[in-house]
Amino acid sequence: MYPSTPLSLHTSLQAVAVQVHAQTLVTVCCVYLPPHDVVSQQDLETLVDQLPTPFILLGDFNGHSTLWDSDVTNSRGRQIERLISNNCLCLLNNDEKTYFHEPTRTFHSLDLAICSPTLLPLLHFTVGSDLCNGDHFPIIVSYADSYGAIQYPPHSLEQYSQLWPLCQENKTNSKTQTQYPPRYLFQRADWGSFMQSADITESMVSTADITEAVQNVVNCLRNAADNTIPKCSPRLRKFRRPWWNEACRNSRREEKRLWNIFRRYPTTENHVAFKRAKALARRIRRRSQRESWINFVSSITSSTSSKQLWKRVKAANGIYHEFSIPVLNTGNVIHSDPFDIANTLGHAFAQVSATDSYSPDFVAIKNRSERTPLRFTARNTLPYNSEFRMFELETALSRAHDTSPGPDGIAYNMLRHLNTTSLSHMLILFNRIWTEQKYPSQWHEATVIPILKPGKDPSSPLHYRPIALTSCLCKTFERMVNARLIYELEKQGCIPPLQSGFRRGRSTVDNLVLLEAQIRNAFVKRNHLVSIFFDIEKAYDRA
Repeated sequence: MYPSTPLSLHTSLQAVAVQVHAQTLVTVCCVYLPPHDVVSQQDLETLVDQLPTPFILLGDFNGHSTLWDSDVTNSRGRQIERLISNNCLCLLNNDEKTYFHEPTRTFHSLDLAICSPTLLPLLHFTVGSDLCNGDHFPIIVSYADSYGAIQYPPHSLEQYSQLWPLCQENKTNSKTQTQYPPRYLFQRADWGSFMQSADITESMVSTADITEAVQNVVNCLRNAADNTIPKCSPRLRKFRRPWWNEACRNSRREEKRLWNIFRRYPTTENHVAFKRAKALARRIRRRSQRESWINFVSSITSSTSSKQLWKRVKAANGIYHEFSIPVLNTGNVIHSDPFDIANTLGHAFAQVSATDSYSPDFVAIKNRSERTPLRFTARNTLPYNSEFRMFELETALSRAHDTSPGPDGIAYNMLRHLNTTSLSHMLILFNRIWTEQKYPSQWHEATVIPILKPGKDPSSPLHYRPIALTSCLCKTFERMVNARLIYELEKQGCIPPLQSGFRRGRSTVDNLVLLEAQIRNAFVKRNHLVSIFFDIEKAYDRA
């Protein structure tokens, strides 16, 4: 996806606009001028004046002019000609028709693409061949050296409101190609072969450098996974509705075939054949939708989770959540390049944890505490300082949830399918880290995913919550250490009894129940009850 942000327009016309960073920051505006409405020239001029340059103006103008290959020129067409001339704009249209008038079975050019002069040598204009169940052909404006395109009209209401550019596979310029990082398809993995290939040997974990030993393990697991676990395609995912089946596909293919014949030879017989195929395809889709919905409702049982229920309902209606990259605005500076956006977000996240935001009193206490040397040695041999055992490693892996991997690409599913010998050698590596007190440098790295906070402005970098994806090897080791610490703290009674969060067998519901009981007792005894609630800003964003 390309970074984009919507623009506010002050106009009485039916128009929406968005700024998109394709190769540069470009404004894309979509407008509709009804055929029988009186549109003043001033309204059109005001709309163009509000668009930051360079811009592309797309839309159904409902105007005829010989300038865009119409047989006649009407008053609306002369208005558009004056708009282009007065603002020194360029028309991208060629002789391809963009509209099909079914009653007369004639083709016209009503949809126009107008751009700033600086964009003219960079853009390529084409018209799609499929009406998409409407009467307007999609017009596609793309860069001349790439296949990343902006399409009008959009195929969905969401795309229409955001004017989202459709990113297609780029076959000539890899710099503009948008791809998802490939993921392992664990449901299709050959775990037997993986267990044999992922052979962690003693020599891998016995190197003098701990960082090198960890990298040896990572390379071994990655090589085994690449050879035994298939990956998904890096192309953008195509969402399919659950009712779309082979019958729908075949009827749609036949409808398109007959349409292409009618478009080349617009006779009455070909038009009737196309209309018949179109009606048949519509009937097949409706029957498929009805049968799919009946099957879905029949499959709902008392054990069906609400998450699965709503996922299927949204899929049936074609509602999918799409990740969008925003254009950031820091003061008077706009950041639209993806690398610039990443650096801006990273800088904002770093500032949250920087010492500049601390009070002087806290900084003094922090500096004084950090000057105190830590002693990791003890006179007596304590149980929690001993080397880890195999059951602790197996317990940590069994309690881990399947989360996204960190920068090393190692997932919990890989670790759970290691053979006994490889697990024992990995345990040797963990014990080396524990006893030698050396932390691998790879474990300092994380993949940070910015998540927009609900109801916040997406253009502000401070309105994103960072989610850090760290190494699963690191998290497994941390889980083993945490189990020992929690056991010792609970045993010694170091945790206050009213703390319920992050404790085994307890939850924050316990505190809510306690508060409710206190409120009820206060009502019964006719007493006052005082409660204080704290909302700590960016509590989990600080390092």
